[in-house]
Amino acid sequence: MAPFDSVSSPQAPVLVRSRTMRAVLLGCGTVGGTLVRRLPQGVALEGIAVRHWRERGLGSLRILDSVDAALDLSPELVIDALPACADAERALERAVDAGAHVVSANKAILARWPDLERTAKEKGRAFLYSAAVGGGVPVLETIGALNARGREITTVKGVFNGTSNFVLDRLARGEALESAVRAAQAAGFAEADPSADLDGDDAAAKLVLTARAAWGIDLDPASIARQSIRDLAPGLAAKAAREGLRVRQIGRIARSGGGVHAAVRLETVGADSVFYRVEREGNGVVLGLNGAPGVILTGKGAGGVPTAASMAGDIARLVAERG
Repeated sequence: MAPFDSVSSPQAPVLVRSRTMRAVLLGCGTVGGTLVRRLPQGVALEGIAVRHWRERGLGSLRILDSVDAALDLSPELVIDALPACADAERALERAVDAGAHVVSANKAILARWPDLERTAKEKGRAFLYSAAVGGGVPVLETIGALNARGREITTVKGVFNGTSNFVLDRLARGEALESAVRAAQAAGFAEADPSADLDGDDAAAKLVLTARAAWGIDLDPASIARQSIRDLAPGLAAKAAREGLRVRQIGRIARSGGGVHAAVRLETVGADSVFYRVEREGNGVVLGLNGAPGVILTGKGAGGVPTAASMAGDIARLVAERG
């Protein structure tokens, strides 16, 4: 694949049992480990692929030492809880080629490879990734509902990356960037390599998926202008705080004519802004509508619990539709 380019009877009610969907889970870290305990009814988890296993109190679940071993089971559903890596990319492509349904939170890969979703749909399979944008904030679900009601979305603006809030608020208290990043890592918000959060890559990938859901347009993530927290002038966040303001990493997309304009910028916001109140792992997104009031969405955007809950929601919807 190339990147870009209920039964009823008049006499008595009839109980219909849904068929169990055979699934495998790829990855069992913070998100995957939480998801195992939240899987909806109608899913039979046949195996978990992990690189390094540690006891998580998950009973007698079958543990596999590779992604290929999991996919060799020919599952009907592949649940991807891997980090963005070559194994995850290869696994998603293989799952789609094999005709499996897919539920993923892997925004970086999904943004770069729109053919994955297209091919799955051509095969009549579901390819769901609500957790990839907003974590526990229902951004893509709300966009889908608005589109179904014929509402025209004109703009999307939001804080899409909770790690950026954490780091920027530490800077506002006078901490050095290196210290702020270490604190974010210790709190479980930042990865060992925090580049995607600091440089706006994570937010840019989420803008790509948002534009795809809103308008069916595929943007190249590399084409999205972005401003890095590393380039923030020393003392600027602290100066803003003294003036009652906050600096936030804000992603914007707007449809104009036949095109879509997108950017990730650092902006200073006042107490009257919804983004001022978005803190720590929180996300906040404003959907602008043509001829109607906008829609404001806020909530926890990062962490194992909100991400796993969003993925479980996708799985539940899939089971209900396919049962």
